[in-house]
Amino acid sequence: MLFLNKLFNKLSLFSRLFITSLLLLISFIAVLYFYAVKQVSALNAETRNEITTHIDEVHALYKEDGLEAVLDEYELEDTPKFDHKTFLSRLDEHEITFALLSADGELITGAESLTFQNGWHRKRYRFNDEMIQAIGFGKRFDDGTSLILQTPMNHDIYEVRRQTKQAVLLLIVFALVSFPVIYWVARNYLSSQSSQLAKQVFEVSNDPSNQRLEEYKSNHTFYGLGKSINQMLDEMTKVHKQAQTMTVGIAHDLKTPLSRVANRIQMMQQDLDDKAHMLTHIDKANSELQSIVQTFSNLIRLNEIESGKRKAGFKLLNVSDLVLELSESYAPVFEDAGKQLTISVVDGVRCLGDADLLNQLISNLLENALRYSEEQANVWIRLQSQFDGARLQIGDSGPGINSEIAAFVFERFYRADYSRKQPGNGLGLSIVKAICDLHDATITLLPNQAGAVFDIELPIER
Repeated sequence: MLFLNKLFNKLSLFSRLFITSLLLLISFIAVLYFYAVKQVSALNAETRNEITTHIDEVHALYKEDGLEAVLDEYELEDTPKFDHKTFLSRLDEHEITFALLSADGELITGAESLTFQNGWHRKRYRFNDEMIQAIGFGKRFDDGTSLILQTPMNHDIYEVRRQTKQAVLLLIVFALVSFPVIYWVARNYLSSQSSQLAKQVFEVSNDPSNQRLEEYKSNHTFYGLGKSINQMLDEMTKVHKQAQTMTVGIAHDLKTPLSRVANRIQMMQQDLDDKAHMLTHIDKANSELQSIVQTFSNLIRLNEIESGKRKAGFKLLNVSDLVLELSESYAPVFEDAGKQLTISVVDGVRCLGDADLLNQLISNLLENALRYSEEQANVWIRLQSQFDGARLQIGDSGPGINSEIAAFVFERFYRADYSRKQPGNGLGLSIVKAICDLHDATITLLPNQAGAVFDIELPIER
Protein backbone atom coordinates (compact mmCIF):
# COMPACT_ATOMS: atom_id res chain seq x y z
CA MET A 1 0.00 0.00 0.00
CA LEU A 2 2.85 2.37 0.85
CA PHE A 3 4.52 1.53 -2.46
CA LEU A 4 1.31 2.34 -4.39
CA ASN A 5 0.95 5.62 -2.50
CA LYS A 6 4.53 6.65 -3.38
CA LEU A 7 3.97 5.63 -7.02
CA PHE A 8 0.71 7.62 -7.19
CA ASN A 9 2.42 10.72 -5.78
CA LYS A 10 5.03 10.57 -8.56
CA LEU A 11 2.40 10.69 -11.31
CA SER A 12 1.48 13.86 -13.17
CA LEU A 13 -1.81 15.67 -12.56
CA PHE A 14 -3.23 14.29 -15.82
CA SER A 15 -2.29 10.73 -14.88
CA ARG A 16 -3.81 11.07 -11.41
CA LEU A 17 -7.09 12.40 -12.82
CA PHE A 18 -7.18 9.66 -15.45
CA ILE A 19 -6.52 6.85 -12.95
CA THR A 20 -9.01 8.28 -10.44
CA SER A 21 -11.73 8.63 -13.10
CA LEU A 22 -11.01 5.14 -14.41
CA LEU A 23 -11.25 3.64 -10.94
CA LEU A 24 -14.54 5.46 -10.31
CA LEU A 25 -15.89 4.22 -13.64
CA ILE A 26 -14.88 0.65 -12.86
CA SER A 27 -16.46 0.95 -9.41
CA PHE A 28 -19.78 2.15 -10.88
CA ILE A 29 -19.77 -0.60 -13.49
CA ALA A 30 -19.00 -3.21 -10.81
CA VAL A 31 -21.90 -1.96 -8.68
CA LEU A 32 -24.26 -2.08 -11.66
CA TYR A 33 -23.03 -5.54 -12.61
CA PHE A 34 -23.56 -7.01 -9.15
CA TYR A 35 -26.96 -5.34 -8.93
CA ALA A 36 -27.93 -6.86 -12.28
CA VAL A 37 -26.63 -10.28 -11.22
CA LYS A 38 -28.68 -10.08 -8.05
CA GLN A 39 -31.83 -9.09 -9.95
CA VAL A 40 -31.34 -11.80 -12.60
CA SER A 41 -30.71 -14.42 -9.91
CA ALA A 42 -33.95 -13.46 -8.20
CA LEU A 43 -35.91 -13.63 -11.47
CA ASN A 44 -34.28 -16.95 -12.40
CA ALA A 45 -35.25 -18.36 -9.04
CA GLU A 46 -38.83 -17.22 -9.61
CA THR A 47 -38.91 -18.80 -13.09
CA ARG A 48 -37.46 -22.08 -11.88
CA ASN A 49 -39.96 -22.26 -9.07
CA GLU A 50 -42.82 -21.79 -11.56
CA ILE A 51 -41.42 -24.53 -13.84
CA THR A 52 -41.04 -27.13 -11.09
CA THR A 53 -44.52 -26.28 -9.81
CA HIS A 54 -46.03 -26.81 -13.32
CA ILE A 55 -44.20 -30.11 -13.76
CA ASP A 56 -45.62 -31.43 -10.49
CA GLU A 57 -49.11 -30.14 -11.38
CA VAL A 58 -49.07 -31.73 -14.86
CA HIS A 59 -47.90 -35.07 -13.50
CA ALA A 60 -50.38 -35.04 -10.62
CA LEU A 61 -53.25 -34.20 -12.99
CA TYR A 62 -52.23 -36.97 -15.36
CA LYS A 63 -51.87 -39.52 -12.58
CA GLU A 64 -55.14 -38.67 -10.82
CA ASP A 65 -57.52 -37.72 -13.68
CA GLY A 66 -55.87 -39.10 -16.75
CA LEU A 67 -54.73 -37.76 -20.10
CA GLU A 68 -58.03 -36.04 -20.97
CA ALA A 69 -57.80 -33.86 -17.85
CA VAL A 70 -54.32 -32.73 -18.92
CA LEU A 71 -55.48 -31.98 -22.45
CA ASP A 72 -58.46 -30.06 -21.16
CA GLU A 73 -56.41 -28.07 -18.64
CA TYR A 74 -53.87 -26.94 -21.24
CA GLU A 75 -56.32 -26.70 -24.20
CA LEU A 76 -54.66 -29.48 -26.16
CA GLU A 77 -57.80 -31.45 -27.14
CA ASP A 78 -57.37 -30.61 -30.83
CA THR A 79 -53.59 -31.05 -30.87
CA PRO A 80 -52.52 -33.47 -28.10
CA LYS A 81 -49.26 -33.82 -30.02
CA PHE A 82 -47.80 -30.90 -31.95
CA ASP A 83 -44.83 -30.40 -34.24
CA HIS A 84 -41.75 -28.22 -33.82
CA LYS A 85 -43.31 -25.19 -35.51
CA THR A 86 -46.30 -25.23 -33.18
CA PHE A 87 -43.92 -25.72 -30.26
CA LEU A 88 -41.98 -22.59 -31.25
CA SER A 89 -45.21 -20.65 -31.78
CA ARG A 90 -46.44 -21.56 -28.28
CA LEU A 91 -43.01 -20.74 -26.86
CA ASP A 92 -43.08 -17.34 -28.61
CA GLU A 93 -46.50 -16.64 -27.07
CA HIS A 94 -45.17 -17.57 -23.61
CA GLU A 95 -47.42 -20.59 -23.29
CA ILE A 96 -46.47 -23.64 -21.30
CA THR A 97 -44.74 -26.12 -23.60
CA PHE A 98 -44.08 -29.60 -22.38
CA ALA A 99 -43.74 -33.21 -23.43
CA LEU A 100 -45.12 -36.10 -21.34
CA LEU A 101 -43.40 -39.40 -22.09
CA SER A 102 -44.37 -42.92 -21.15
CA ALA A 103 -42.10 -45.35 -19.34
CA ASP A 104 -40.81 -46.71 -22.68
CA GLY A 105 -40.10 -43.19 -24.00
CA GLU A 106 -43.20 -42.79 -26.24
CA LEU A 107 -44.76 -39.32 -26.44
CA ILE A 108 -48.10 -39.21 -24.61
CA THR A 109 -48.83 -35.54 -25.21
CA GLY A 110 -47.00 -32.31 -25.96
CA ALA A 111 -44.24 -31.21 -28.30
CA GLU A 112 -42.84 -33.89 -30.57
CA SER A 113 -39.48 -32.05 -30.82
CA LEU A 114 -38.75 -32.18 -27.09
CA THR A 115 -36.49 -35.00 -26.00
CA PHE A 116 -35.92 -35.97 -22.39
CA GLN A 117 -33.00 -34.24 -20.68
CA ASN A 118 -32.76 -34.74 -16.95
CA GLY A 119 -32.43 -31.65 -14.77
CA TRP A 120 -32.10 -28.01 -15.78
CA HIS A 121 -31.02 -26.95 -19.24
CA ARG A 122 -31.11 -23.94 -21.54
CA LYS A 123 -31.74 -23.83 -25.28
CA ARG A 124 -31.91 -21.22 -27.98
CA TYR A 125 -34.36 -21.32 -30.90
CA ARG A 126 -34.86 -19.12 -33.96
CA PHE A 127 -38.46 -18.18 -34.80
CA ASN A 128 -39.57 -15.48 -37.23
CA ASP A 129 -35.99 -14.16 -37.47
CA GLU A 130 -35.81 -13.71 -33.71
CA MET A 131 -33.96 -15.68 -31.11
CA ILE A 132 -35.87 -17.25 -28.26
CA GLN A 133 -33.90 -18.31 -25.23
CA ALA A 134 -35.70 -20.96 -23.24
CA ILE A 135 -35.10 -22.59 -19.92
CA GLY A 136 -36.19 -26.18 -19.35
CA PHE A 137 -36.36 -28.90 -16.75
CA GLY A 138 -36.67 -32.65 -17.13
CA LYS A 139 -37.91 -35.03 -14.43
CA ARG A 140 -38.47 -38.78 -14.33
CA PHE A 141 -41.16 -39.97 -11.88
CA ASP A 142 -41.42 -43.18 -9.87
CA ASP A 143 -44.07 -44.66 -12.19
CA GLY A 144 -41.63 -44.51 -15.09
CA THR A 145 -43.16 -41.51 -16.84
CA SER A 146 -41.05 -38.47 -17.53
CA LEU A 147 -41.87 -34.86 -18.19
CA ILE A 148 -39.93 -32.12 -19.98
CA LEU A 149 -41.08 -28.52 -19.67
CA GLN A 150 -39.65 -25.46 -21.42
CA THR A 151 -40.58 -21.81 -21.12
CA PRO A 152 -39.04 -18.58 -22.45
CA MET A 153 -36.68 -16.78 -20.18
CA ASN A 154 -38.41 -14.17 -18.03
CA HIS A 155 -38.80 -10.96 -20.01
CA ASP A 156 -37.75 -8.96 -16.97
CA ILE A 157 -34.34 -10.64 -17.13
CA TYR A 158 -33.80 -9.28 -20.62
CA GLU A 159 -34.98 -5.89 -19.44
CA VAL A 160 -32.53 -5.87 -16.51
CA ARG A 161 -29.68 -6.84 -18.79
CA ARG A 162 -30.68 -4.27 -21.40
CA GLN A 163 -30.90 -1.48 -18.82
CA THR A 164 -27.56 -2.51 -17.31
CA LYS A 165 -25.86 -2.41 -20.71
CA GLN A 166 -27.39 1.01 -21.39
CA ALA A 167 -26.24 2.32 -18.00
CA VAL A 168 -22.69 1.03 -18.56
CA LEU A 169 -22.61 2.60 -22.01
CA LEU A 170 -23.88 5.91 -20.63
CA LEU A 171 -21.21 5.83 -17.91
CA ILE A 172 -18.47 5.25 -20.46
CA VAL A 173 -19.78 8.05 -22.70
CA PHE A 174 -20.11 10.37 -19.69
CA ALA A 175 -16.54 9.57 -18.62
CA LEU A 176 -15.18 10.22 -22.12
CA VAL A 177 -17.00 13.55 -22.32
CA SER A 178 -16.54 14.77 -18.74
CA PHE A 179 -12.89 13.80 -18.21
CA PRO A 180 -11.44 16.50 -20.53
CA VAL A 181 -13.78 19.06 -18.93
CA ILE A 182 -12.81 18.02 -15.40
CA TYR A 183 -9.14 18.07 -16.35
CA TRP A 184 -9.43 21.55 -17.87
CA VAL A 185 -11.32 22.92 -14.85
CA ALA A 186 -8.93 21.30 -12.36
CA ARG A 187 -5.87 22.48 -14.23
CA ASN A 188 -7.11 26.08 -14.41
CA TYR A 189 -8.18 26.02 -10.77
CA LEU A 190 -4.85 24.65 -9.60
CA SER A 191 -3.03 27.10 -11.84
CA SER A 192 -4.88 30.07 -10.33
CA GLN A 193 -4.37 28.78 -6.80
CA SER A 194 -0.68 28.09 -7.36
CA SER A 195 -0.26 31.58 -8.84
CA GLN A 196 -1.91 33.07 -5.78
CA LEU A 197 0.30 30.98 -3.51
CA ALA A 198 3.42 31.96 -5.48
CA LYS A 199 2.48 35.62 -5.14
CA GLN A 200 2.09 35.27 -1.38
CA VAL A 201 5.39 33.39 -1.09
CA PHE A 202 7.12 36.19 -3.01
CA GLU A 203 5.63 38.80 -0.65
CA VAL A 204 6.67 36.75 2.38
CA SER A 205 10.20 36.36 1.02
CA ASN A 206 10.68 40.12 1.33
CA ASP A 207 10.03 39.96 5.09
CA PRO A 208 10.23 36.30 6.20
CA SER A 209 10.59 37.16 9.87
CA ASN A 210 7.22 38.92 10.13
CA GLN A 211 5.10 37.92 7.12
CA ARG A 212 3.21 34.64 6.82
CA LEU A 213 0.93 33.01 4.27
CA GLU A 214 -2.79 33.48 4.71
CA GLU A 215 -4.58 30.98 6.92
CA TYR A 216 -6.03 28.30 4.67
CA LYS A 217 -9.31 26.56 5.33
CA SER A 218 -9.21 22.82 5.95
CA ASN A 219 -10.71 22.03 2.52
CA HIS A 220 -8.31 24.29 0.60
CA THR A 221 -6.23 22.62 -2.08
CA PHE A 222 -2.98 24.02 -0.69
CA TYR A 223 -3.89 23.80 2.99
CA GLY A 224 -1.14 21.33 3.82
CA LEU A 225 1.45 23.13 1.69
CA GLY A 226 0.62 26.56 3.12
CA LYS A 227 0.69 25.24 6.68
CA SER A 228 4.04 23.54 6.06
CA ILE A 229 5.53 26.71 4.58
CA ASN A 230 4.39 28.75 7.60
CA GLN A 231 5.88 26.16 9.95
CA MET A 232 9.12 26.21 7.96
CA LEU A 233 9.23 30.00 8.16
CA ASP A 234 8.65 29.84 11.92
CA GLU A 235 11.54 27.41 12.30
CA MET A 236 13.77 29.47 10.02
CA THR A 237 12.95 32.62 12.00
CA LYS A 238 13.70 30.80 15.22
CA VAL A 239 17.03 29.52 13.87
CA HIS A 240 17.85 32.96 12.50
CA LYS A 241 17.19 34.60 15.86
CA GLN A 242 19.26 31.92 17.59
CA ALA A 243 22.08 32.56 15.13
CA GLN A 244 21.84 36.31 15.77
CA THR A 245 21.83 35.74 19.51
CA MET A 246 24.78 33.38 19.22
CA THR A 247 26.72 35.79 17.02
CA VAL A 248 26.13 38.68 19.39
CA GLY A 249 26.86 36.46 22.40
CA ILE A 250 30.10 35.12 20.94
CA ALA A 251 31.18 38.61 19.91
CA HIS A 252 30.35 40.01 23.35
CA ASP A 253 31.99 37.17 25.28
CA LEU A 254 35.12 37.14 23.11
CA LYS A 255 35.58 40.87 22.86
CA THR A 256 36.49 41.40 26.50
CA PRO A 257 38.96 38.49 26.94
CA LEU A 258 40.57 39.14 23.54
CA SER A 259 40.95 42.81 24.42
CA ARG A 260 42.57 41.80 27.69
CA VAL A 261 44.93 39.41 25.87
CA ALA A 262 45.87 42.22 23.47
CA ASN A 263 46.49 44.55 26.41
CA ARG A 264 48.65 41.93 28.12
CA ILE A 265 50.73 41.50 24.96
CA GLN A 266 51.30 45.24 24.83
CA MET A 267 52.27 45.24 28.49
CA MET A 268 54.61 42.31 27.86
CA GLN A 269 56.39 44.39 25.21
CA GLN A 270 56.85 47.14 27.78
CA ASP A 271 58.09 44.77 30.51
CA LEU A 272 60.43 42.57 28.50
CA ASP A 273 63.19 43.12 31.01
CA ASP A 274 60.99 42.47 34.07
CA LYS A 275 60.68 38.72 34.50
CA ALA A 276 58.18 38.90 37.37
CA HIS A 277 55.82 41.17 35.42
CA MET A 278 56.23 39.01 32.30
CA LEU A 279 55.13 35.91 34.20
CA THR A 280 52.11 37.76 35.56
CA HIS A 281 51.17 38.95 32.06
CA ILE A 282 51.56 35.43 30.63
CA ASP A 283 49.46 33.95 33.44
CA LYS A 284 46.66 36.48 32.96
CA ALA A 285 46.70 36.11 29.15
CA ASN A 286 46.58 32.33 29.51
CA SER A 287 43.60 32.62 31.84
CA GLU A 288 41.72 34.78 29.31
CA LEU A 289 42.54 32.37 26.48
CA GLN A 290 41.29 29.44 28.57
CA SER A 291 37.92 31.21 28.99
CA ILE A 292 37.72 31.59 25.19
CA VAL A 293 38.53 27.90 24.69
CA GLN A 294 35.89 27.01 27.29
CA THR A 295 33.27 29.04 25.40
CA PHE A 296 33.91 27.10 22.21
CA SER A 297 34.05 23.80 24.10
CA ASN A 298 30.62 24.52 25.57
CA LEU A 299 29.25 25.39 22.13
CA ILE A 300 30.52 22.10 20.73
CA ARG A 301 29.09 20.29 23.74
CA LEU A 302 25.72 21.98 23.32
CA ASN A 303 25.59 21.10 19.62
CA GLU A 304 26.45 17.48 20.42
CA ILE A 305 23.63 17.25 22.96
CA GLU A 306 21.04 18.91 20.71
CA SER A 307 21.91 16.58 17.83
CA GLY A 308 20.45 13.67 19.86
CA LYS A 309 23.30 11.28 19.04
CA ARG A 310 23.92 10.55 22.71
CA LYS A 311 20.41 9.13 23.10
CA ALA A 312 21.44 5.94 21.28
CA GLY A 313 23.74 5.12 24.22
CA PHE A 314 21.15 5.56 26.99
CA LYS A 315 21.33 3.01 29.79
CA LEU A 316 19.25 2.24 32.85
CA LEU A 317 20.68 4.41 35.64
CA ASN A 318 20.19 4.61 39.40
CA VAL A 319 19.48 8.34 39.56
CA SER A 320 19.33 8.28 43.36
CA ASP A 321 22.93 7.08 43.64
CA LEU A 322 24.09 9.50 40.94
CA VAL A 323 22.51 12.57 42.60
CA LEU A 324 23.64 11.58 46.10
CA GLU A 325 27.26 10.92 45.09
CA LEU A 326 27.64 14.15 43.14
CA SER A 327 25.88 16.27 45.79
CA GLU A 328 28.09 14.95 48.58
CA SER A 329 31.19 15.81 46.53
CA TYR A 330 29.95 19.43 46.31
CA ALA A 331 29.13 19.80 50.01
CA PRO A 332 32.71 20.77 51.04
CA VAL A 333 32.86 23.31 48.20
CA PHE A 334 29.72 25.06 49.49
CA GLU A 335 31.06 24.90 53.04
CA ASP A 336 34.31 26.59 51.96
CA ALA A 337 32.23 29.33 50.32
CA GLY A 338 30.31 29.92 53.55
CA LYS A 339 27.11 28.37 52.20
CA GLN A 340 25.14 25.33 53.27
CA LEU A 341 24.06 22.53 50.91
CA THR A 342 21.11 20.38 52.08
CA ILE A 343 20.72 17.00 50.39
CA SER A 344 17.46 15.01 50.33
CA VAL A 345 17.36 11.99 48.01
CA VAL A 346 14.89 9.06 47.95
CA ASP A 347 16.24 5.61 47.13
CA GLY A 348 15.58 3.50 44.06
CA VAL A 349 14.80 6.13 41.41
CA ARG A 350 15.81 4.77 38.01
CA CYS A 351 15.65 6.14 34.49
CA LEU A 352 17.07 5.62 31.03
CA GLY A 353 19.74 8.20 30.37
CA ASP A 354 23.34 9.26 30.01
CA ALA A 355 25.18 9.40 33.34
CA ASP A 356 27.77 11.88 32.08
CA LEU A 357 25.11 14.31 30.85
CA LEU A 358 22.99 14.04 34.00
CA ASN A 359 26.11 14.71 36.07
CA GLN A 360 26.75 17.82 33.98
CA LEU A 361 23.15 18.96 34.42
CA ILE A 362 23.40 18.73 38.21
CA SER A 363 26.90 20.26 38.26
CA ASN A 364 25.81 23.24 36.16
CA LEU A 365 22.86 23.97 38.44
CA LEU A 366 24.94 23.57 41.62
CA GLU A 367 27.68 25.79 40.15
CA ASN A 368 24.99 28.34 39.27
CA ALA A 369 23.70 28.31 42.86
CA LEU A 370 27.25 28.48 44.24
CA ARG A 371 28.14 31.45 42.04
CA TYR A 372 25.01 33.61 42.20
CA SER A 373 23.33 32.89 45.54
CA GLU A 374 23.70 35.34 48.44
CA GLU A 375 26.40 35.08 51.08
CA GLN A 376 25.73 32.38 53.70
CA ALA A 377 22.87 31.17 51.48
CA ASN A 378 21.01 27.92 52.05
CA VAL A 379 21.12 25.74 48.92
CA TRP A 380 19.23 22.47 48.58
CA ILE A 381 19.01 19.55 46.19
CA ARG A 382 16.06 17.18 46.41
CA LEU A 383 15.07 14.05 44.51
CA GLN A 384 11.50 12.84 45.06
CA SER A 385 9.58 9.98 43.50
CA GLN A 386 6.20 10.76 41.94
CA PHE A 387 3.42 8.68 40.37
CA ASP A 388 4.53 9.18 36.76
CA GLY A 389 8.12 10.28 37.23
CA ALA A 390 10.62 11.89 39.55
CA ARG A 391 11.18 15.48 40.65
CA LEU A 392 14.68 16.86 40.91
CA GLN A 393 14.81 20.29 42.51
CA ILE A 394 17.85 22.53 43.02
CA GLY A 395 17.32 25.91 44.63
CA ASP A 396 18.74 28.56 46.91
CA SER A 397 17.49 31.12 49.40
CA GLY A 398 18.25 34.25 47.33
CA PRO A 399 18.47 36.68 45.66
CA GLY A 400 16.64 34.85 42.85
CA ILE A 401 16.00 35.86 39.26
CA ASN A 402 13.79 38.75 38.20
CA SER A 403 10.48 37.53 36.72
CA GLU A 404 10.97 39.77 33.68
CA ILE A 405 14.09 37.89 32.60
CA ALA A 406 13.08 34.40 33.83
CA ALA A 407 11.82 33.45 30.35
CA PHE A 408 15.25 34.08 28.82
CA VAL A 409 17.57 32.27 31.24
CA PHE A 410 17.78 29.12 29.08
CA GLU A 411 18.75 31.00 25.92
CA ARG A 412 22.31 30.81 24.65
CA PHE A 413 24.68 33.53 25.86
CA TYR A 414 21.92 35.18 27.89
CA ARG A 415 23.35 36.71 31.06
CA ALA A 416 21.54 39.05 33.41
CA ASP A 417 23.20 42.36 34.18
CA TYR A 418 24.06 41.33 37.75
CA SER A 419 25.86 38.21 36.51
CA ARG A 420 28.08 39.89 33.93
CA LYS A 421 30.61 40.72 36.62
CA GLN A 422 31.00 36.99 37.25
CA PRO A 423 33.08 34.75 34.97
CA GLY A 424 31.09 32.67 32.52
CA ASN A 425 29.73 32.60 29.00
CA GLY A 426 25.96 32.27 29.39
CA LEU A 427 25.85 28.68 28.11
CA GLY A 428 25.48 26.75 31.37
CA LEU A 429 21.68 26.85 31.59
CA SER A 430 21.37 26.34 27.81
CA ILE A 431 23.26 23.07 28.23
CA VAL A 432 21.01 22.13 31.17
CA LYS A 433 17.90 22.72 29.02
CA ALA A 434 19.34 20.69 26.14
CA ILE A 435 20.12 17.76 28.46
CA CYS A 436 16.56 17.89 29.84
CA ASP A 437 15.10 17.86 26.32
CA LEU A 438 17.28 14.90 25.37
CA HIS A 439 15.96 12.96 28.39
CA ASP A 440 12.32 13.99 27.70
CA ALA A 441 12.38 15.92 30.96
CA THR A 442 10.89 19.36 31.61
CA ILE A 443 12.73 22.09 33.51
CA THR A 444 11.01 25.10 35.06
CA LEU A 445 12.29 28.11 36.92
CA LEU A 446 9.65 28.29 39.65
CA PRO A 447 8.04 31.75 39.97
CA ASN A 448 7.48 33.70 43.18
CA GLN A 449 10.40 32.16 45.03
CA ALA A 450 12.86 33.88 47.39
CA GLY A 451 15.77 32.51 45.37
CA ALA A 452 16.35 30.69 42.08
CA VAL A 453 14.58 27.30 42.23
CA PHE A 454 14.90 24.96 39.23
CA ASP A 455 12.31 22.19 39.10
CA ILE A 456 12.91 19.19 36.81
CA GLU A 457 10.25 16.56 35.98
CA LEU A 458 12.11 13.43 34.93
CA PRO A 459 10.41 10.34 33.41
CA ILE A 460 11.50 7.22 35.29
CA GLU A 461 11.70 3.49 34.63
CA ARG A 462 9.43 1.38 36.85
